Parts: sequence; structure tokens; C-alpha cells
Amino acid sequence: MSAIQSKEKIRNGKTHAYYGRRSVGFRSCSGSEMTRDESVTLQRLYAFSPGDFEAYSARGEEFRRRLCGAVLHALPLSDSWLTDCECREEWGGVFPVHLRLTHRKNRHVTLDILSPGNESPFWHGLIWINPDHTGLYVLNTERFEPETIGRVLTRIEKMVSAGITPAEIVAVLGRKGGCV
Repeated sequence: MSAIQSKEKIRNGKTHAYYGRRSVGFRSCSGSEMTRDESVTLQRLYAFSPGDFEAYSARGEEFRRRLCGAVLHALPLSDSWLTDCECREEWGGVFPVHLRLTHRKNRHVTLDILSPGNESPFWHGLIWINPDHTGLYVLNTERFEPETIGRVLTRIEKMVSAGITPAEIVAVLGRKGGCV
């Protein structure tokens, strides 16, 4: 329990339901403090600013996992994708939401979905050319667009099904853009 929560408990005679930080530099999420039991809805994801994503994920692993889960739930994913999310900064900890989608038929085809935050104000889709070394951004949007991400994933699925190699998939997406 934080010092603020302890003061609230003493002041009100009961435990306060807020589990986030209230210090300078952290903004509240979408203008209201979220409680431990509150879910991250699609409408909240649309309304989050880069600072909101940072503030929410800074609350800890459970909140970051909840945020990643909300994004995954909003995406139109087929069974072709294996999903993973970063919760303990295992992939660098740069973005509040960092999802890794790997194609089941070709494990060399991996796309990361990255949320806005301190590093960038945009949503990104990063396809790996050489895993853990080099990637190509094939998606950049100002707001969360699950349909656009879904179109990129569907396009990749069609290329994998057609037998196109991972290197060729990256070349096609890089040449024509992820959404064309």
C-alpha cells in the first residue's frame, strides 16, 4: 500500500481502491483514476494519450498485462497467430504495450504491435527482418486502429499461405506499405 493509500485509509476509515501513482509527472488515465477492478475498454484505448499509456503501464506488471490483453482482445486475430506480450521489459521495455505476433505456419514471420508512449506518439507495426536485430516499420498510425492492423495481418497470412518466404514478405510490405 502506498503512502497516499494509507492516508486515504486513515482519512476515510476504509481502503481506497486506487493502485496507481499520484506523483508529479504521471497523468491520470483518460482524465479519471482507474481502479484495480476497472477494465480497459476499447473506448478507453481510443481515448488514451501517449502519457496515459505510460502512466497506466508504470503501475506495474499486472496493469501492463491488462493493457496488453485489452489491445489483443480488440484485434481481429485469426488462429494463425501465436501471441505474446512484454510485461517485465524482456524486449527492452520501451513501449507500454508491446505485443509479439508470430505466424503458426512460419515462425520466422513475426510482427510486433507497439503502442504510443514516451518513445513515440504513434502506434507501430514492426515486422522482423532478422529476429532480435533488424525490423521494418510497416504500420504507423496516430490512434489505435484495430481494423488497419487486422488488414496487415490478413495480408501477411495470405502471403504465408501462398508460400512466400519471410524475406519476400518483408520486401513486399516495405515496398507497398503494410496496408495497401
